[in-house]
Formats: sequence, structure tokens, C-alpha cells
Amino acid sequence: MDYHPQRHLFGSFSGSVLVAAAILLLPMSPGSIIRPPVQASAEESGKKPDSSVQKTDYPTIVKIVPEIGATDVSTDLKEIKVTFDRKMHTGMSWTGGPSDFPPMDESRKAQWVDDQTCILPVKLEKGSYYRLGLNSKSYRNFKSADGIPLPPISLYFVTVGASKELTDKVRVPKVVKFEPANGADSVDPTTTQIRITFDLPMGAGMSWVGSGPEFPTPTKGQTATWSTDKLTCTLPVTLEPNHKYTIGVNSLDHNNFQSEYGVQVAPVRYSFTTGK
Repeated sequence: MDYHPQRHLFGSFSGSVLVAAAILLLPMSPGSIIRPPVQASAEESGKKPDSSVQKTDYPTIVKIVPEIGATDVSTDLKEIKVTFDRKMHTGMSWTGGPSDFPPMDESRKAQWVDDQTCILPVKLEKGSYYRLGLNSKSYRNFKSADGIPLPPISLYFVTVGASKELTDKVRVPKVVKFEPANGADSVDPTTTQIRITFDLPMGAGMSWVGSGPEFPTPTKGQTATWSTDKLTCTLPVTLEPNHKYTIGVNSLDHNNFQSEYGVQVAPVRYSFTTGK
């Protein structure tokens, strides 16, 4: 367990910018969004649980209290509770920064109440925004009993009585435009920039994810940049004619495309093909 009492957090979030040009691209169908590591519980879906089936190699969350993105969380809530789809190791990595991490109830300890459910005691305040994470790039102690870590995931919510300004913080940013367009054919191979525009102002981080010949070659001596309104990210590239390109916008392990308040973009596959 990674616990830093001086910062009142377990683990740490990295604020660094990541341009991931040589990372294994996770398998995705065209235009798809990767399923996040949170699944509906059998009770919520109305289906009987099948303990013999595990849909992923890595642990997933079947229930989390409060729900991610909730805007009316009661201050009577005394603990954050996370339930996984399988037996877990006894370690934990609750991660986050001091400004947004929920105040902890120092009279109690974070603990596993059984082999699938972990709780974090908290003292929530009215009209507040909170953000914390389970695992990060550096801290990965939430892992299955056989040692496979949970892909990092953020939990963000607002308590009752919050202003519209605070409730807006939990909005999930979405891609509104790709340049070239997602799925485009016959893209001019002399194109020198790829752009992604979001519907919300974004943070300074980024995760362009991919590897191998389908990942566009970043232009030497140039770096990816954000527009002044923080809506559009531009990646300078060098393209080849008659070539298919595939790029991940975030992934399960690399998710630095986030709103200015730290809400992650759901991973998306972006692809296009150049012409002659």
C-alpha cells in the first residue's frame, strides 16, 4: 500500500505531458471506444452472475460508491467503496493530489472488507468537488490475487449543494472533430499536422498512443501543442502515400488527455488512409 500521510493520499498522479509514439496500441475495432475498467454489476444488469467467466485479463470494477461523475453525493457518505469482479491482492493505491482528494477520516483506516471490496473512510463537505484515482502509472497496488494490476481509473464527484461551476467539473470531455476526419480515405500525404478538437477546455497533458508502421512519424524537431483556448491538440507528423494510420487517443494505461479538471477522455481509436 502506498500511503503518504503528509499529502493525505495513497500514491500520486503524474502531471507530466505524454506523447506516446512507441506504445503498444490496444486492440480496438474501427471507430470504437475501449471499454473502461468499470462494468455494470450483475444485479444492475438484471443478469445472474457467472463466476466462471472473466471478460478481461485485468481486474474490473463492478460497483463503485459514489458513482463516477455523480453530482449529488450526500455528505452522510462515510466511505468510498469499490467492488471488483474477482479476488484481489491485499495492497491498494488510492492516488490523487491534496487539493481535490477527499478529506479522510483519520480515525479509521482504508481496508479490504472482503477479498473483492475495498473502502476508503472519508469526511465529505457540502458543495465540494472531489477527484481521486485507483492506481496510476507509478502506483499499481490494486491488483488481482494473481498479480495483474487494475488499469488506472479516476473517480470524480460533487457533493450536494455544489454550484454549477463545480458540477461542470465532472463533465467527460468528448472529441468533436478529427483532422483529417476519422475513417477518411485518400488523405493528402503532404499533410503535416493531425488535430483533435474537444468540447471542453483541456489540461496540458496528452496521450497519442500507438506503435509500429501504422503510427504516423512525429516530425523531427517539433512537438505536439495545444491551442490557446485549450480545445485543440495538434501533432506534427510526416505521412507516406498509400498508407493506413491508426492512433489511440488515450488507452487503459495512458490517459493524459483529460479536461482541465482531470476528467479523462474515454479511449478512442482514430484512423485514416492516405492517397497517392
